[in-house]
Amino acid sequence: MKLKFVAALLAGSAICFSTPALAQDPAAQAAPDSTEPDPSDATADAAIANAQAVDDAQAKIELLQAQVEALQASIEQVKSSMTKVTPSWKGGPQWDDKEAGFSFKPKGLLQYDAGYVGFPNGDERRGTVAGLNFGNLGWNTRARRLTLGADGTLPGGFRYSAEFNFAQAGVDFEDVLIAYDFKNSPLTAQVGYFYPFASLETMTSSKYTSFMERAGITDAFSHNRRIGAALTATDKATDKWTFQAGIFSEEMNNTDLNRTGWDAAVRGVFSPTLGNIRLHLGANFEHRENKREAQSRNYQVRPMTQLTDQRFAATGALSAKGDDVAGLEVAAIMKSFHVAGEAQKVWVRGTYTPAEQAAILLDQGTNTTPNGTALNSNPSFWGGYVEAGFYLTGETRAYKGGSFGRVKVLHPFNDGGWGAFQINGRVDYVNLSDDVDSSSALLTAPFYVNGGKQIAYQLSGIWNPTDYVRLMAQYSHINVTGGPRNALSDDLTDPANKREFDSDVLSMRAQIDF
Repeated sequence: MKLKFVAALLAGSAICFSTPALAQDPAAQAAPDSTEPDPSDATADAAIANAQAVDDAQAKIELLQAQVEALQASIEQVKSSMTKVTPSWKGGPQWDDKEAGFSFKPKGLLQYDAGYVGFPNGDERRGTVAGLNFGNLGWNTRARRLTLGADGTLPGGFRYSAEFNFAQAGVDFEDVLIAYDFKNSPLTAQVGYFYPFASLETMTSSKYTSFMERAGITDAFSHNRRIGAALTATDKATDKWTFQAGIFSEEMNNTDLNRTGWDAAVRGVFSPTLGNIRLHLGANFEHRENKREAQSRNYQVRPMTQLTDQRFAATGALSAKGDDVAGLEVAAIMKSFHVAGEAQKVWVRGTYTPAEQAAILLDQGTNTTPNGTALNSNPSFWGGYVEAGFYLTGETRAYKGGSFGRVKVLHPFNDGGWGAFQINGRVDYVNLSDDVDSSSALLTAPFYVNGGKQIAYQLSGIWNPTDYVRLMAQYSHINVTGGPRNALSDDLTDPANKREFDSDVLSMRAQIDF
């Protein structure tokens, strides 16, 4: 506008100066056909031309400025799109669209085990001896877990997790669930396939346990994943407490359609920080009903490894309606040092006497079918463990939400360090024997359950070169008293429930997860 005003002013000035000149020159008025150009017209034309040129330049500048602004907007849009499609890395790629509420992270776990399961008392026989298959002892290897899956979130506050295990040339299920985290609330609801809330060991992922297999109580008392629905309340601000409750049916990998068994589980944890000590105080309880079509349960424990399917201690299937399990949990983390311990007891409920079992089996009007060994009364079993561990390289055992987690390596291998080194010691005990009817001295059913007692003294060494790579070595000395393999004892003059034998187990694991 200023340029236009200047151009008009120049043109007007030229006209004003030329008019008096014409009035004072008669000769000029008398010669209308004169071909001489008027200087004032040329000046005005030049001024107008200059004004148009300046006006065109200004328009070009404004157009260029608009194009630059559009380009900047496009760049910002590209940046926003790149943020959505470029993954972050948390052991593996993770895509997030926080505005829409979507996220996706593939994950996996590879665990390869190798080791040696010692022959009882060093007796290397062939075939089956005292019910124990010696062909499945000695050196062995196994792909313990080969899992693939994904975690993610969906709009509306929902999230999911799905993992499938392809070890042993088959397909099995790990956690497969849908969850909803209530906004501004400590509550989380979940439905799917996951562990009932049975113990600290059960709630801690196998990726982070101190030993290659969970404690003997987890194996002996059948703490397996089940289909269920649960509600969890957690102190998300300070992580001082956790409460979990759920109701479950049966295992998802059970192809039987008769799924009338169920399980109700509750667990509470108080985990305050006292100075530089992180405490864990917990309790858990389960009420379990065996399915009506096959009312029984077998309580059995491996020799602290899954390199063999043989059990040194086992009750065999006991005919019962169900059981109740109660446990206590204690742990403490003090910088590089940690201790942990648990104790659990199982009360078998609703056992069938031989007479009751026979009467029901003759009754064609019910689908209740007691299986297994009949007993004169209800037995109870118990077990537990105590462990201690120490990081030689200064790390601290991770803990959150009532369970142990992934260690943060202070000097990882990829940064020129040696990674994290941890040593652990544990005493593990399971007692599967009980005198259910003292009216007889017989050490057999229906008066006595001679499942045996197993105690394991264990040492483990763990090297984490990085946060997501783990190498383990473990030694276990196992002593078994009584049980179904008692004939392996060196002294058969002892009563069946007092005979002992020993075994040494060495195992190793290479693990990577993402």
